[in-house]
Amino acid sequence: MNDEVLPKTMAVEQPRVLIYCQHVLGMGHLIRSMAIARALKQCAVTFINGGESLSGVEVPPWVSMENLPSISSDSEFQELKVHGHGTTLEQVQQVRKHRLMELYDAIRPDVLLIELFPFGRKRFAFELLPLLAHIRLAGSTTRVVCSLRDILVTKSDQIRHEDWVVSVMNRYFDLLLIHSDPTFQTLDETFSRCQDLRCDVRYTGFVTQDSEAESDLPAGDPTSSSQPIPLILASVGGGRVGYELLESTVRASSLLTIPHRMVAFTGPYMPDQHYEALCHLASQQPNIEVQRFTPAFQALMQQAALSISMAGYNTCMNVLKTGTRALVLPFTGHKNDEQTIRAKKLEQRGLLTVLEPEDLIPDRLAAKITASLTMPHPGHHSINTDGGTHTAAAIERLATQLPMRSLQPETITTTVSNHQSGQWLMSLRQYLTAKEAQGQALHVFLRDDDVDVEEDSLKQLLDLALARSVPMNLEIIPGRLTPAGTAVLKYTLRADHALLSLNQHGWMHSNHEMEGRKCEFGMSRSFTHQLNDIARGKAILESTFEDLFYPAFTPPWNRCTMDTYRALDELGFQVLSKDRGKDRLSDYRFTEISTTLDLYSWKEGARMKSPDDIVQALIGQLDALPLVGVLLHHKVMTKDAFTFLDQILCELTRYSIVRFHTFQTLLPLAQEAEVTPR
Repeated sequence: MNDEVLPKTMAVEQPRVLIYCQHVLGMGHLIRSMAIARALKQCAVTFINGGESLSGVEVPPWVSMENLPSISSDSEFQELKVHGHGTTLEQVQQVRKHRLMELYDAIRPDVLLIELFPFGRKRFAFELLPLLAHIRLAGSTTRVVCSLRDILVTKSDQIRHEDWVVSVMNRYFDLLLIHSDPTFQTLDETFSRCQDLRCDVRYTGFVTQDSEAESDLPAGDPTSSSQPIPLILASVGGGRVGYELLESTVRASSLLTIPHRMVAFTGPYMPDQHYEALCHLASQQPNIEVQRFTPAFQALMQQAALSISMAGYNTCMNVLKTGTRALVLPFTGHKNDEQTIRAKKLEQRGLLTVLEPEDLIPDRLAAKITASLTMPHPGHHSINTDGGTHTAAAIERLATQLPMRSLQPETITTTVSNHQSGQWLMSLRQYLTAKEAQGQALHVFLRDDDVDVEEDSLKQLLDLALARSVPMNLEIIPGRLTPAGTAVLKYTLRADHALLSLNQHGWMHSNHEMEGRKCEFGMSRSFTHQLNDIARGKAILESTFEDLFYPAFTPPWNRCTMDTYRALDELGFQVLSKDRGKDRLSDYRFTEISTTLDLYSWKEGARMKSPDDIVQALIGQLDALPLVGVLLHHKVMTKDAFTFLDQILCELTRYSIVRFHTFQTLLPLAQEAEVTPR
């Protein structure tokens, strides 16, 4: 073989990896994800940090950092908080969601690695589900991977939580990497639905920090002393919790009869008043130093005679990696048993000692410290701690399985060029540009009928809603609604409760007319029969979706009778939606909000109208009507139909004058508007 230099066109580009990490309380998730990024030496890595930035963390040259406007949580995981004055959580969420989309489109990664979600971080569905839906809609070759620690937190609604996780994983993810040794901890010990996951599932071993990546100890650091005085290393991770442990440890130090040195790391997020209180307490003892954070933590632990800490993933892995004696106090806030499970298992193997809350009394802790310092170092263990290397190998292998791509990728978009779209796209753009110059608001709603089961066409429609941030009204057939159909609706609502209006579409969508046009609530049905069917359907939807159900009613085939109106009025429905009739209903408490434009012609079976005809009709209705309703039927929509709908939505959302509505937001406008019948 000739040793010729390959032409530039034959150059092999490094795999592009996009890592998303959201830490909300401590810094364990960030440290573990950064350890994975360091292991990806053969890749071009973009690291998205959604929590507070952490100074002092060494970022290797192949990793580019992107910090989103940060969001954190209180110690009980009850409230999300933003950092920055004059900005609300809702505003930050919108900024982050759009920024994620921009980063993805600019990078077009071969692999997207998302830490913990959907097994945790469900509050961040507002930005992750739209991103995942965007990837699906784009037809991208990006492989989506979930990066998961060893032990999951048990939820108060565990069954519903697992249903939701399975739905999201099976819809959007290609690979699940579990950072654990299956001989020590398997996923099914804290997640019962493993057998229902359709993606590939692999154990990587535990991810530990690369000691080679850690900086040397600073010159003059008291921990670098050559004196043979035992070093006690005390730490509490990020520091939002754990003050009591450090306070007791510092106080216990004065009770020890064994000569020692102590360095206490409070973590970067410990409140200032607690940090200052510890510094004051430690100042009374010359052998104690208090610091916020060090990037050389594992190197320090290697030198330490004893580690005293919480029982988080990273600290426990540092203990295993260094073989240091250790006392650990598991975090148990908010009924979280993750650290307790891990710590107890490690204690059973003789690798550390677990502290109980009552051990924080200084004299009792001093006795524990003395006993630990006189014990031999933990013996050899066989737990796999090479998870970083194995994770990198799995990601690189996944990236190399992708089809060959251009070195200069084009921006991903589902919108086709003008010559492919025909005249309609240019016509719509010209019309909207003119309307925007006039400052005239255009009100539009989308209504999709026949929602009942989980099916690809429904999920594709929901992806459109998520990725384009377009609200939709979904008409559910209550008598045919399945648990899987319910789950796919609920996981979408995790992103934004206002995104979908869940409404009632008849009872069973059954025809009861022997002659004439099909109708479920026609002339052959008495008022009592209609009332009973509508009532039991409403009861099912209310019990299934609770306050997520909105009392809007759409009759199957868009037909009903005066008895139907009476029944809806008696049952307290707010909206009736059907084909626009010749006469407006005015004698009932509900408001009629009917569709005006159907994408399909139904005279000879379901046939999509031409894009030019649809757009011309849309423009005409936007000019003539205060409210335009577009009727969808996901069950009959083809790939081309979804592509066209996405093109329309992408174009409409570019203009601030276009306002998309659910029935909830549309109701006040509809009550004020006088819609002129055709």
